[in-house]
Amino acid sequence: MSDINTIVEHLVEARRAYYGSGHAIMTDEEYDSLENLLKNQDPDNPFFETVGHPVSSAWEKADHSIFMGSLEKVNTEEEFLKWVSRFDKSILLCAQLKLDGLSLSLDYVDSLFDKGITRGNGTTGENISDNVVLMKGFRAKAMVPAMEILTDMADHGMIDEMKPSEYPGILSDCTIRAELLLNKADFAKINMSLPEKDRYANPRNAAAGISRRLDGKFCKYLQIVAYDINRPLDEPTKINVLKKLGFYTPVQYVGNIEGIIKNFEDIKKSRDKLLYDIDGVVVKAASYEIQKAMGITRNKPKGQKAWKFEPPGAATIFIREEWDVGRTGVVTPLAHLEPVEIEGSVIRKATLHNVAEIKRLGIGRGDTVMLVKRGDIIPKIIAVLSRAGKPVEIPVDCPSCGRKLDNDGTTLRCTHDDCARKNFFRILNWIKVAEIDTFGESLAEGLYDLGRLCCIADLYRLTESDISSVEGWGAKSAKKIIENINKTKKMSSEKFLCALGIPTISESTSEELLKVFETIDNLMKQSVDTIKELKGFSDISANKIVEGLSKNKQEIDLLLTMISLKSEDIQGILKNLSFCFTGAMEHPRHYYQKIVTQQGGTNKTSVVNGLTYLICNEDRGSSKSVKAEKYGVKVITEKEFLEMAGSIEPEAENPEPEKLVEECGSLFDEE
Repeated sequence: MSDINTIVEHLVEARRAYYGSGHAIMTDEEYDSLENLLKNQDPDNPFFETVGHPVSSAWEKADHSIFMGSLEKVNTEEEFLKWVSRFDKSILLCAQLKLDGLSLSLDYVDSLFDKGITRGNGTTGENISDNVVLMKGFRAKAMVPAMEILTDMADHGMIDEMKPSEYPGILSDCTIRAELLLNKADFAKINMSLPEKDRYANPRNAAAGISRRLDGKFCKYLQIVAYDINRPLDEPTKINVLKKLGFYTPVQYVGNIEGIIKNFEDIKKSRDKLLYDIDGVVVKAASYEIQKAMGITRNKPKGQKAWKFEPPGAATIFIREEWDVGRTGVVTPLAHLEPVEIEGSVIRKATLHNVAEIKRLGIGRGDTVMLVKRGDIIPKIIAVLSRAGKPVEIPVDCPSCGRKLDNDGTTLRCTHDDCARKNFFRILNWIKVAEIDTFGESLAEGLYDLGRLCCIADLYRLTESDISSVEGWGAKSAKKIIENINKTKKMSSEKFLCALGIPTISESTSEELLKVFETIDNLMKQSVDTIKELKGFSDISANKIVEGLSKNKQEIDLLLTMISLKSEDIQGILKNLSFCFTGAMEHPRHYYQKIVTQQGGTNKTSVVNGLTYLICNEDRGSSKSVKAEKYGVKVITEKEFLEMAGSIEPEAENPEPEKLVEECGSLFDEE
C-alpha cells in the first residue's frame, strides 16, 4: 500500500500550485488518478472535506454569499449506475458538459453586477471584479421580467398559477455560478506571445493565471459561461433564465438514465473536436424538489455528480533514467519502469519532462511511482508514492556530443549546432511534417548510423540500394520508400517552413508568417522588428525565427534546389487582393476571412505595406485606420466588402458533433 500522507501531500501541493498561480504541476486527469488512489485506500480521509485552497494573492479577499463547493465524482458507468440507483427509474436527468476552466461566482445586487469572486476555499475567494468586466460574455445587469420566468416555470409544471406578486424581486439580488474558459486557439496565441518560461501548460491553467493578473492583460480572451443561479428552479429553467440574461450556457441534454449514458459516450468521442477543453459531464436531477430532498453531504449536493472521463493510471517501480537530445537541443529525461498495463497496453517508459519536474518529484531509482496515460500521449509520472533510492543526478555534459549543457534550472539544453543527436531529430521532424509515408525512426536510425543520412537534404539523395543496406529492408520496400520521398518533392511553402524544425515555427506559425510575407525568400529578408510587429509574435519568438532562418540559410537554399514549392491557385473574384478586418462586425471575424480564402484572396492580420483593403465599421480614427492612411490602403465598411464579394456565404464546414456553448442571439457580443 502506498503512503497515505505522501499522496495527500502531492494533492495539497497540486491544489496550491493551481489555485495560487495558475501554473499547475499536474493535469486534471493526473490529479484525478491520484485522488482516486487515495479514495480507494482511505475513502474517509479529511482531505475529501476540503475545497480549493486558501486565498494567498494580492487580490482583495471576499466571502461567498453561498458556499462554493465542488461535486462528488464518478469515473465509470458502474459508479454512475450505483449513484442513480437511489432514484426512481423514470427520473428525468440533465447532463451538461463539465467545462475545464476556473470556477467563478457572480453576485448581483438590485439587478446590477456587484462582484466576481473565485472559488478559493469555498468560503472565501478573490474579488477579481476589475478583470471580470473585461471578459467576453460579461453582463452588467441581471434583469429578466418576472413574468417570463414564471411562464417558464408554469410550462415545466413547477407552479400551477402565474402570480408575479408572490415572487417579488425574483432576480433583483442573485448569485450566478460560471466557468472561465479560454479557447484552444487563443491559448496558443497567448502562449506564443510569452517567453518560454512563462507559458501555460494548458487552457485551464492559463484561464486561472490570466484571471488573476493585476494588469488585466489577456482577460479579453476569457469567456464566461454560466451554468447555475441561486433560485428554486428546475435545471432546464435555470439554463433558460441564464440565456434570457444574455449569458453563454453549456449545452444541456435532458433524458432518462439510458439517454444520459449514451450522451456521455457521444461527448467522450467528440471532446477533442471542441473549441474548449472539457473533462467530463455534470449530471443532475432535473427537478429542484428532488435535489432539495436529497440534501448535501460534505458540502457536496447529493443530487448532482461530476461524471469524469476515467483517468487511466497505475503504480509501478522506477528503474533508471535516460537522457536524450531533441532537435532544438533540449535534453529530455526518460524513465525506464517495471512493465505495467494501462488501457490494454504494457508501459515500460514514461516522460520525466525536465529538470524542474525531476526536482519536484525527488525521484530515485527503486521508488514506487504513480503513472498516468491518456490516449496516444506518452505516459507520465505524476508522483512518488514511496521512496527507495537516491534522487536522480542531473547531467552536466551533453549525452550526445559530450560538451557542457546549459541549465536554466528548468531545462537542459545543448547549444552546439553540430551536435549529432540534435541534427538527427531535425531529420525526423522533416520526415514527419513532410509526411514521407512508411519512413519510420528505425529506418532513419539505420541510415544515420551508416552515414547515408546526415542532413535533411540527404533524404533526396537516397537510392534504393541505400535503403536496402539497412538490416530488415528489402528491394520492394526500398522502392516504395523512394517513391514516397519523391512525392514530397512538391510541397506548400507552409509545410516546407514548418518541416525545417526551427524553434517556435509550428504549422500555425508558418501559415501566419506566409500570409503576411508570402514567400520563403521574402520571409528570410525580414528583421526581428518586422516580425515582432505581427499579432501573437513576441521579441523572443521573433528572435528565434530570424536566428533559425539565418543559421539554416545554406541548407534552405540547397533544399529549394531539390523541392518545388507549390501554392493552391484558387480562382475567385477576390484573387490578388488582400484584406485585414478590424473592429466590431455583424459576424465573427473568421466568417469574413473564410470568404476571402474561398474566393482566392489573402487575409492579413495587421495593416502592412501592400495591403489592398482594411475593413472597418468604426470611426476612422483607430490606429489601424491611421496606419492604412499612411500606407495608402483603402478603408471600406463590412457592407462594402460583402457587396464586393457578391454577398457570398462562406462554405459550411463539417458540423461539430457537439457545440460547447449556446449563443444568446444578439445578446452576445463577440470581439
